[in-house]
Amino acid sequence: MIGFKKMLLSSKTAVFADLWYRAQAAAHGNIPFKRDIPLRDLAPLMPWLIMHKRNDQGRTFCLLFGTALAELFGRDMTGSCLEEAMALEDSSARQASFTAYGAEFGEEAPFCRYVLGKFNSKLGLQVQFESLAFPYVEEADQSLRTIVHVLPLQTMTYGDSFTPQFSEQTVKMFHPMQRRPDWLHMTAARKHVEQR
Repeated sequence: MIGFKKMLLSSKTAVFADLWYRAQAAAHGNIPFKRDIPLRDLAPLMPWLIMHKRNDQGRTFCLLFGTALAELFGRDMTGSCLEEAMALEDSSARQASFTAYGAEFGEEAPFCRYVLGKFNSKLGLQVQFESLAFPYVEEADQSLRTIVHVLPLQTMTYGDSFTPQFSEQTVKMFHPMQRRPDWLHMTAARKHVEQR
């Protein structure tokens, strides 16, 4: 991965990470069940969440697409595959990151995934976003699924919206059973800058 930064850009991403790692601790270090992730703590993040699973074709099938994301996209992607919102070359690059991870940890290995990418807006802006994905277990069928927090890092012009397409510039994948990476924290200095 080229040019990986060593610090989160949004304190909200750090809050999401804190929430998942607390749920993992409550699950005795295992991948948490959905019920282990406190809904009360998750509620403020819900408009910016995507929940998905890999379908039989290896595509990313959206089970839930947050209302804020649906509004900005102009489309609720619940019931659709995330790859539909990517150009072919971006989708291929995304798949390559999963292939590389699978070669290291195994094709069925659970994953955590950090992305710094961009949305294109209908007014021609490029809006940077930060996303963080963690695994969880769906109790009903014991399947492994993914919960993702996606946050645009710039304010858009009133009335503007995203084209239904995004690309990923920086990707970091890591195993959920490893120690929490040092960069996956919000430093006090960054918090101060973000609050100004």
